[in-house]
Amino acid sequence: MSFSKLKLIGLLVFIGFITYLSSLNNKFVWDDEQFIYNNAYVKNFEIGKIFTENTIAGAGEISSYYRPLTTLSFAMDYQLWELNPLGFHITNTFLHILSGIILFLFLINLSISKIKSFWISTIFLIHPLQTEAVVYANSRGDSMYVFWSLLGLFAFSMLCLKKYPKFQIYDLSLKLGKVQLLILTVISYLLSILGKEIGIASLGLFFLTFIYINRNIFLFHTKNISNELKKIGIQSSTLLLLSIIATVYLIFRKFILNISTSVNFYNPNSPYGSSLFVRLHTFSKALWTYFKLIIYPTNLHMERTLDIITDSYSIWLFASIFLFVIVFIVGYFELIKKHTALIWFGFLWFIIMLVPVSGIIPINGLIYEHWLYMPIIGFIIFTIGIIAFVFDNKLNKIIKYSLPILIIIYIGLTIKQNYIWADPIRFYQYTLNYVQTARLSNNLAMAYAQSGQNQLAVETYKKAIELSNYYPQTHHNLGNTYLAMNEIELAEDSFKSAIRMNNGFFPSYGPLINILIDKEQYDEALPLINQLYKQKPNDFQTGLIYLNALYKTNKLKDAEEQLQNLKDRFGKNIRANDLIDKVVNDYTQK
Repeated sequence: MSFSKLKLIGLLVFIGFITYLSSLNNKFVWDDEQFIYNNAYVKNFEIGKIFTENTIAGAGEISSYYRPLTTLSFAMDYQLWELNPLGFHITNTFLHILSGIILFLFLINLSISKIKSFWISTIFLIHPLQTEAVVYANSRGDSMYVFWSLLGLFAFSMLCLKKYPKFQIYDLSLKLGKVQLLILTVISYLLSILGKEIGIASLGLFFLTFIYINRNIFLFHTKNISNELKKIGIQSSTLLLLSIIATVYLIFRKFILNISTSVNFYNPNSPYGSSLFVRLHTFSKALWTYFKLIIYPTNLHMERTLDIITDSYSIWLFASIFLFVIVFIVGYFELIKKHTALIWFGFLWFIIMLVPVSGIIPINGLIYEHWLYMPIIGFIIFTIGIIAFVFDNKLNKIIKYSLPILIIIYIGLTIKQNYIWADPIRFYQYTLNYVQTARLSNNLAMAYAQSGQNQLAVETYKKAIELSNYYPQTHHNLGNTYLAMNEIELAEDSFKSAIRMNNGFFPSYGPLINILIDKEQYDEALPLINQLYKQKPNDFQTGLIYLNALYKTNKLKDAEEQLQNLKDRFGKNIRANDLIDKVVNDYTQK
């Protein structure tokens, strides 16, 4: 590797570190609870369950997420840092900077100049839109799948170009040949999928890279096309293997893992759920929102909304069609005149990585900023391609004078976003300035409760219920806050409200049962205990509640059996053993 290349890599590391240094002391926020600090599989390093159950099963939740590699990385962080957010943020930042470096090397392999590759990678690293994917601990899935996807693309580009790297460390040498690069490509792609489901879409980028590198064969060398195609046999074989991996993963996920899917998140009888045209029409509006966010990244926030378009036509649809036509024409002239295809390559990269969230399959959202984490690379390449084609000889001057100013602005805006994400209360208050939702208000109330501001928490929970009295979780959280305030009657009413709203919302069963037992209302408590125990016979907390109830109702024979059962199954866990002994001691003392 040349010295100039090493200097640019060192500069990328420095810029990335400076940009995200202020985020390293950020706290946990939003869904970090389910994915990290309340996830038993993360805390107990349960690798078997991490790879065989949905990602938040360790928090007692059902979801369509299957991100075992990301969850495993959380478990590894926990072994080193426990629940100190610093360690989790260091890992996220490290992965992000590594992705920027690999992107830089990959672009150089595509015969993009070092200076262009450097600026593309720099903007990827420091663009304010990337904040959500980097400083939000749970967004590890984004940095994880992008890191492995880019590593796979880098290895694949070397395979296509027959660049076989050799590493020399003292007397040890290692050379990566065809087979090694093929294996690295395939493994990296698999790991990207296991990092986050959307990694499967990067298969399109491998095909795009293959076409881009071999564009001269397909477009200009028509006489000896058969001979040329023979030279790309291993490349084609690699793409076939990647396609097989994608297919096997989908089959494995659907028929073996049996993880629930969010395909029916939207009512299939609703206009959005039933009409592909409506979904793609709505996406045409989202597309222009994405362009605006990339070009003018201000007022960024996590809880974005988008109106569903049910009309037969709209300005967004016509504008999108017009854009595709213009990109095709300009890209064609670039290809003919310069034999380069940055415009097409960048634009197709952008679109390919947005396909999974375009509405072709309805998922659990319409628009999110972190969905741009990988697509933004394509947009930057596309923009550089446009500038290079239109201004040609003036490109170096534009890069020299304009981009440094843009970099300084972007770093400043990103540091500002880091500050917003640093504290949960600040984060939720900021986001509520843009959109009022029950979910946001509930999360803000939880942050108030965790900081001991119980009265503010109660008021905010009530506001969430006013906005949408649909979520049992809000009533449950309100009940927990009332318990902390020793408002037992109000807590009881809140837990009952949660259960009335959803009879299967079992988190409220435990505290409600304890309240009823303390009030000696056994007739009301026992049916709840039996229902809870039938649903969660293997759950320790449920078993503990059941043991306590048996003692309180003087069913001593059953209590002894349950005590022995808990000792046999959980007695090796010191914390569990202490809790069991406490229940027994409380009974014997009385």
